[in-house]
Amino acid sequence: MNKFTLFICFGLAVFFINKSMKDKPTSQQLVSAPSLPDVSTGYGFDALKNNWPTLNNTQTSSSDNWLAANYLLIFDGSGSMDNTNCGNGQRKIVAAKEAMQTFINDIPQDANVGLYVFDNADSSLRVPLGINNRATLKQAIYDVKAGGTTPLKSSLTSGYTALEKQAEKQLGYGEYNVVIVTDGDASVGEEPEVAISRIYQNSPVTIHTIGFCIGNRHALNAEGITYYQSANNPEKLLAGLQSVLAESAQFDVSSFN
Repeated sequence: MNKFTLFICFGLAVFFINKSMKDKPTSQQLVSAPSLPDVSTGYGFDALKNNWPTLNNTQTSSSDNWLAANYLLIFDGSGSMDNTNCGNGQRKIVAAKEAMQTFINDIPQDANVGLYVFDNADSSLRVPLGINNRATLKQAIYDVKAGGTTPLKSSLTSGYTALEKQAEKQLGYGEYNVVIVTDGDASVGEEPEVAISRIYQNSPVTIHTIGFCIGNRHALNAEGITYYQSANNPEKLLAGLQSVLAESAQFDVSSFN
């Protein structure tokens, strides 16, 4: 084999090696993390946007109080809530139950409240939105058994659907809130960014989250898009929940006159 042939063989080898390296997907290509929208794209930033919920021209209110505030609670009963690292010696789920039950008592009686839970049993809407259901809500919280995963995307999607149906009854008037208590990151495939974007860009629903002993680095902490508070003990958890009522803007019918 002469030098020219060796040179050609070497050149071809280098070409195919470089091509294979270029064609090989990088770790960034393999894992494309969902991104959150720009703050300015929110539903509330468009003064002319008034298309939530979708209503037909003849639809009338089927709610006794079409200016009612609505709170869809999402309670994390995943396996990690059974730990005692943040409950002043008691299990986190016990502290969270006590805080949530107190918060339920604090919500105005004329507001609609519903409850979504993920725990050892399943992930489901345990109590539909309604009034005069406070005892049922507190019993459902009491019955939560720690276990399972953290399906944040599914929970947000289900909660949003429930609020959207209630908004149809109220012809879009009133106030709409998702209130989440969680102690961990979402399970694989349950990252909440897509659900957050959909809610933020297409509706006036406000997302409130209290992260229980997980700090501020969380997917539900989206500055300018969601309300997020970190609570490193049961007292701050309760304070975070109670602040939701202060953060909720009072609906003013005069703005439509």
